[in-house]
Amino acid sequence: MDYFEQLGVSRDASTIEIKKAYRKLANKYHPDKNSGSEFEEKFQLVKKAYDAISDPKKRSLYLKSNYTVITDPREVADSFWHNALS
Repeated sequence: MDYFEQLGVSRDASTIEIKKAYRKLANKYHPDKNSGSEFEEKFQLVKKAYDAISDPKKRSLYLKSNYTVITDPREVADSFWHNALS
């Protein structure tokens, strides 16, 4: 899952917006406030997303590595068939 979607922020969100979203979700899913493995897993996912996109340098690396622009539609088709037949 996309880290920005995980935190519920847009890709051009400021550091302050990312921090607010993280705090809200961390409060909601923190294992000390909730019992159950699903809350702990969700909290870990939120923490991992925040760590990856809160720092501007890490965020730019994340965006570069995960969101490349495909200009040739044949690349999309090749990728689809490669994954479908694997």
